[in-house]
Amino acid sequence: MTLSIFRNTLTSALLTLVGLASTSATAATITLNTTASQTEIDVEYSGQILAKELTGKYASCTLLYEGGVQRGDLQKFHVLFGYDGESYYNSLPDGARLCLNSPGGNLYESLVIVDFLRAAFADLQTYVADGDLCASACSNLFLSGAHTFEGESYETIAMRAIAPTARLGVHAPRIVLPDDGETYDAEEVAAVYDEAIRDSSLLFEFAQMVDDEGTPYLTPYLYARSIETPPHDMYYVDTVADAVFSKVPVTGISYDVTLDRKLIDTICDNVFLLDDGAFNWAFAPTWKPHPLASLAEIWPSFLEVLAIETEANRFENAPIFTSEVKIEHVDGGIYGYRRGYRTGGPYAAEDCVVHLPYAGQVGSPENFGQARDAWEAYNVSLIEVRIGSQSPRSEYSGPEEDHVSSPYTYWRHLNLDEENTVHSYPPIMLFPMGRRLSELPRIPDPVAETEDARTEALTCDDLWYHRNRIFHENGYCFGSARGINTFGNDNCFTKSPEITGRDAELLAIIKQGEKELGC
Repeated sequence: MTLSIFRNTLTSALLTLVGLASTSATAATITLNTTASQTEIDVEYSGQILAKELTGKYASCTLLYEGGVQRGDLQKFHVLFGYDGESYYNSLPDGARLCLNSPGGNLYESLVIVDFLRAAFADLQTYVADGDLCASACSNLFLSGAHTFEGESYETIAMRAIAPTARLGVHAPRIVLPDDGETYDAEEVAAVYDEAIRDSSLLFEFAQMVDDEGTPYLTPYLYARSIETPPHDMYYVDTVADAVFSKVPVTGISYDVTLDRKLIDTICDNVFLLDDGAFNWAFAPTWKPHPLASLAEIWPSFLEVLAIETEANRFENAPIFTSEVKIEHVDGGIYGYRRGYRTGGPYAAEDCVVHLPYAGQVGSPENFGQARDAWEAYNVSLIEVRIGSQSPRSEYSGPEEDHVSSPYTYWRHLNLDEENTVHSYPPIMLFPMGRRLSELPRIPDPVAETEDARTEALTCDDLWYHRNRIFHENGYCFGSARGINTFGNDNCFTKSPEITGRDAELLAIIKQGEKELGC
């Protein structure tokens, strides 16, 4: 093999690092969601960005990245942010969203793009739409999604989300050398190996990065899944557990549940599955096989924890612990507990006490809101949990203390302990950890709903309300008494809100309905 042929082979091999994508994958394109002509966009972005008005599931995307991650993609992001080798500028709107649909590709290129976006304080949220794929090297671009607040200094928080049927996948790095009968000397193989180690090191560095609130971009859990998954395979974030452990919000879902004992049981199981299993460190070490174990590894061990207290598994003269689930509606909220988690072994037990700030009646269906976008999934934290502990008892012990007789009194008792911490959890913890994301309750399509409603002849008042609700949700400051009385001006910030994406589509339909009704 000649040196020039080897160099070409080496380059081809390195391009496949972490790129389970087929070699036939097309090069990535970046499309700007705009009504401007391609000629106008070519002038602004040096011909590297496509211009198109995006619709359907991409209507809310500012940018759409499609195709394989390849060398040279960094230059496209340089152009987007006006990088001249020293300074940056950002012509994208506030809250810009980068939608991704890519099978992966070059690991190194994805990680240098990540570094560039961080250095530029790029205010670029990321999203993978329903049915789309963001795998391998693409996952790094996705996980780097962030919102940046600019003031006296920059503050950045991770801001990324996937739709329920999106496929976000990771796997271990690999190098593919052609099997064409040629042999390679030690120096040539060492060169390829050095590149692989460099890229693996960059991936590890990415796993150490956190936003300004301490949230990892690539959590230890997801990093562990990527390292342990063979290069020829793929680990997908497709369960509630994956989303929670990876800190990847899921949007397009509705938090619909029933206020019953099963819900309390689900929340408490999830709390102990998420935690290291030892809230009370006096009872450590943890019951988990290892701190970064996957749900598949954790679950059998967790079932063993739950089974310790069953009658069939009690051994002679073993201590007695109370194991029960209760729920009640008291003082304008829902309180519940699941007692008797034997996470500390046979001689210790912990109790999970839950508070949900909702006034629904026990047994009734309840909606805890919707996650339409990453902001809604990020900002809502409805589930509060305190952890109590049980002392070992025997058949000769007296009755338990009065405060454990109900979830409400137990919560109030723990509240008096200044050292007892309230743990807050996102509403996706309302669903079992093993539940598929694709099986979660969905938010109805707002455009389809409005079209249906229009055929049912909504009144002018109905259309006025829905039109102004959109303006209110986009920060509009009302001047009319009707608008102020209906929506208020709390947290408003503009008289000219920028309305894009699905809201813009919905607004157009509403205005057409008003025109048809002569409102």
